[in-house]
Amino acid sequence: MNENIDEIIQQIKDEKDVFSKAKLIRFLMREKNIKVKEIATKLNINSSYVSHYNRIYKLPDLVVDGYYSKLISISHLFVISRIKDPKKIVEVYEKVLERNLNILQTEDLIREQLYEIKSYGIYLKDKVKKEIILNLIKRYPSIKMKIIQTKVKGKIIIEIPGNLEKTSKLIREFLSDRAR
Repeated sequence: MNENIDEIIQQIKDEKDVFSKAKLIRFLMREKNIKVKEIATKLNINSSYVSHYNRIYKLPDLVVDGYYSKLISISHLFVISRIKDPKKIVEVYEKVLERNLNILQTEDLIREQLYEIKSYGIYLKDKVKKEIILNLIKRYPSIKMKIIQTKVKGKIIIEIPGNLEKTSKLIREFLSDRAR
């Protein structure tokens, strides 16, 4: 990096105002074509924070004013900024204020907006996941399996080592067993 960029990195480190920080980060990304990962490394922060700062720069003035008025926190800004449509951002912001939502509740609201899924229910316990996996591995010893759950989806990853003949046969067998 050249001296000018190093100076900007130092300005970002010294800056206390989140929107001024966001403006400097955006400048590095847009005008100097510095990658998120490189900025994060120089700032000693996670890449996701660089992305958060980049997104909050585009928030509507009403939301920015809410932050400066201490109606919402920086964490709220980061979460709300995941929404792209300015009208929806304002709607969500108003709901956060009306309902006095904490950050976890705000994340649920954002998830609902982005994925049209309400967050409720509980995760499968690790013990249950292991039982499911062990039962399938008993039947199909060559498979590797992983169960992943988030608040918006569940995923089962099954890996079958072998050539096409072996994997095709096992996939057909596995799927026909599941269909019964």
